[in-house]
Amino acid sequence: MLVFDCFSGRCEKPSCDGCLCRPVRSLRLLLKSRAMAKCADDSVDTEGVWKKEVESVLAHHHRTPEKSPQQQPAPRRRKRLLAPREEIAWFPTIRPDLCNGCADCKVLCKPGVFEPGPPDPEGIHRPKFLVAHPYRCLVLCDRCVPICTSGAIKLPPKADFEKYVEYVE
Repeated sequence: MLVFDCFSGRCEKPSCDGCLCRPVRSLRLLLKSRAMAKCADDSVDTEGVWKKEVESVLAHHHRTPEKSPQQQPAPRRRKRLLAPREEIAWFPTIRPDLCNGCADCKVLCKPGVFEPGPPDPEGIHRPKFLVAHPYRCLVLCDRCVPICTSGAIKLPPKADFEKYVEYVE
């Protein structure tokens, strides 16, 4: 049951240091990273540091095939806000009763929206994560929602915020 808990992100150990199941967590993060690379959201740079780390891990296990011209990504459209960011209430909320403290949201979020909350007084559980910097969140970015294994992250409906964004070439 310990391996299943670690793979599903429900492990309650405060850290993976010295844990025999650490490769299982690494595999889970690798699979999530590969799934996020297929995400069509263009609001976050998918060619970032985390993707390079995943590719280096994959390169050690097997040789990656060359990309064919059919697999080339479409050109990115950039977003421009039509109102000051402080007036746009687009940011995630975390339900503390569901958060397991796995820190996947913090690892994925480049703008730094998430921070760990206060430590567990008993020292048994990992600290829950909080939305510490809500206005750093990129408008219409929703990449943190599928990465959260416990389903604790919620965002407002995208349709309500499309009016604040203009796409430019």
